[in-house]
Amino acid sequence: MEGFLTKYGQLKGISNIEYYSEGVIKECKLSQYCKIKTMYGDLIPQYDESEVRRKYKRSLAFYESGNMQCISFQKQTVIDTSIGKLPAELALFYDGGKVKRIFPLNGKITAYWTEQNEYELAEELDFNFKFGNFKKKVIGINFYESGDVKSLTLWPRDFINIPSIYGVIETRIGLSLYQNGVIKSCEPRKHTAINSIIGELHAFDLGASGLNGDRNSLNFNEDGTVKSLSTSTDIIIVQDIFGQLIVYKPELKPNNFNELIMDIIPLKIEFNLEKVKISGIDYNLKDNKFHIDKFVRKTFIGLPNNEIEKK
Repeated sequence: MEGFLTKYGQLKGISNIEYYSEGVIKECKLSQYCKIKTMYGDLIPQYDESEVRRKYKRSLAFYESGNMQCISFQKQTVIDTSIGKLPAELALFYDGGKVKRIFPLNGKITAYWTEQNEYELAEELDFNFKFGNFKKKVIGINFYESGDVKSLTLWPRDFINIPSIYGVIETRIGLSLYQNGVIKSCEPRKHTAINSIIGELHAFDLGASGLNGDRNSLNFNEDGTVKSLSTSTDIIIVQDIFGQLIVYKPELKPNNFNELIMDIIPLKIEFNLEKVKISGIDYNLKDNKFHIDKFVRKTFIGLPNNEIEKK
């Protein structure tokens, strides 16, 4: 296909194209140089797949409205954002045109190009937030449509220190923010003591996926108090108004790659004024008593699921 006219200009050298049912272009790959005009200036979509480290699934993607949804750049391109000029090899946009996500790098991990190679290629960026300033390499930055930062995704080996009313929280994987810049959630790097309305709990999701910093296991209200958390190391014993005891604890499931190894499923607790929700069950604080036990669950090969070592 020789070309296709979009609101951003003529696309040339289309080697692969997909359409929505109404005939509107959905995405395409390019094999020739072309320049598109956007609110962020003239941009050059990826057209050359000769570079071994770069992913090349599509050059451009569009919404049904015809507005650009995604662009993979031919080379790292500077995008002007609310937090300054940021380098990008891949960028996603809202239907209205504002930048949604920026990925400074977009390499593919292979036997010839490792995560270490990609990490070494990344550059440190300066971040200045309400909760503090830091300089760090990041995998991706997510924005609200207003332009405010929504979340950051860290490299697996990195962490940052986040201040909170519960003390400094060593954070891995990433963090998310409210639009006013207050911390919304983070992923604790280690077991972190949180003094909740039912007692001290230890926030930590041993099996956190690490895909991005949008959603995390430790969540806060805008006033900084804990909204919900996941624990891999605590048992909660609830005593109801009749004296009955209900025990909640992290469970086990077979590892996806080795059924003889058991992975921990963290226990999720949510807090809401005079109620607490444990594994989806609501409990009124005034009608129930709560006791928290700390333990380390054994996960050795072949060990029974109910094996627990009390601390």
